[in-house]
Amino acid sequence: MSQESISTISGQKLPLKIGKLEKVIGGVYLVLIACAEAATIYNPISGITFHIGIFFALLINSIVIKKSAFSGLLLALAIAPLIRILSLAMPLTHFGYMMWFLLISIPIFIAILACMMIQRLSLKDVGIALPKAKDIPIEFGVVLLALPIGILEYKLLTPAPLLYSLEPSFLVAPVLIMVIYTGFVEELAFRGLMQYHALKTMGWWGILFVSLIFAIMHIGNLVLWDVLLAFSLGGIYALVVKKTGSLYGVSLSHGVVNIILFLIAPLYF
Repeated sequence: MSQESISTISGQKLPLKIGKLEKVIGGVYLVLIACAEAATIYNPISGITFHIGIFFALLINSIVIKKSAFSGLLLALAIAPLIRILSLAMPLTHFGYMMWFLLISIPIFIAILACMMIQRLSLKDVGIALPKAKDIPIEFGVVLLALPIGILEYKLLTPAPLLYSLEPSFLVAPVLIMVIYTGFVEELAFRGLMQYHALKTMGWWGILFVSLIFAIMHIGNLVLWDVLLAFSLGGIYALVVKKTGSLYGVSLSHGVVNIILFLIAPLYF
């Protein structure tokens, strides 16, 4: 395990203050990613160009910055613009929705693994670990939370159904894709890799920082309440991972939210 493990794993205290450098650079990248997301709404070409610029800026900054913990956060943060670059580069008109999810998830997962290898992180460092027995009720509770959240998000977004039948033979592949991509891969990116470095660099403020990034990535849905919901849910997931040291509960919960949102609710609500 990395010697710089966060307190959820090693019991080390989190930093109480954020350095000026971290405040300025972190704030700038929050604003830049938000602006890039807004640009994507009005002009996808401008948006993807903006995100590409942010992506390379983060990579360069992660090399130039001498503080190893903050350098790691910047490298991890590059996953956010990468998600949008890939989603814009693979238009839905060329693929079915499920295949689109799958194709995006593969390079993102590879990028996360590359970051982990470069930074010499263990699986446990990023939350790939079974929760302790005493934390099982928390994991169970966060999965149950997905049921009302999925319905609420459907009411906010009302997406068209991706399936027109809920027969088991039609459900297996979409459910697996939702749980693995929108569940595990996204949680590994945000509550795993990014949160690991954000907590080391910013202490408890790291939870706020990663939750804001997660919410900003929902701006393209054009519903303010959905952005606020994403921020709130991201914060809850972050606290659960902070407490349990495991991504499994939040990954399943995130997947269930999207199963309800895209597969079940459009047919029943």
